Amino acid sequence: MVSDEKVMEIAKALQGLSPEEQQDKFNELVQGLSPEEQKEVIEKLTGGNGGGGECPFCGMVEGKIPVKKVYEDNKVMAILDINPATKGHVLVFPKKHVALMTQLDETIAGHLFDVANKLSGILFEELGAQGTNVVVSNGAIAGQKAPHALINIIPRFEGDKVAISWQGEKAEEGDLEEVREKISNRAKNISMSEPKEEKFVEEEPRIP
Repeated sequence: MVSDEKVMEIAKALQGLSPEEQQDKFNELVQGLSPEEQKEVIEKLTGGNGGGGECPFCGMVEGKIPVKKVYEDNKVMAILDINPATKGHVLVFPKKHVALMTQLDETIAGHLFDVANKLSGILFEELGAQGTNVVVSNGAIAGQKAPHALINIIPRFEGDKVAISWQGEKAEEGDLEEVREKISNRAKNISMSEPKEEKFVEEEPRIP
């Protein structure tokens, strides 16, 4: 059995690290423990949520890992990245553990992006951001380092050192048509609810 003192020692070692660094540090700290002991530590750190395993984000949701929280509701949480690309870099993630954004229930996914969009607007207003990058990386090959799906909201300022770019290459017409056909055929099965129509109430004329 792993003592509470040992668990607290591990939790303290994870403080002040980015989510990605927390994952690496955790693996390092539990190397000398048996698989059973590692599982016990994970359960104590994450509150035994079962879905997140070693995921530090699940520990954050359970309040086991301290964070700089900027928003929370019953579905999502948003925190400041402690190793930000720029000042005000926010991470928004679902409370339910999923490894990839594509695994999210569409209702929660929609809510997640709605929250991210509103927070992006706040960064413009409160931090004087001149732009924002709203970034999702799905899978290690795409640059995902965290074991939990999340959205990065990066405030942009003139002269910052953030680089999000790629070198595009001219596509052949045949390749475009082949890819279009594959995607569009599958996309026909996407079930989306129709957006609600906004109702506008005419105001009565105001007498000067």
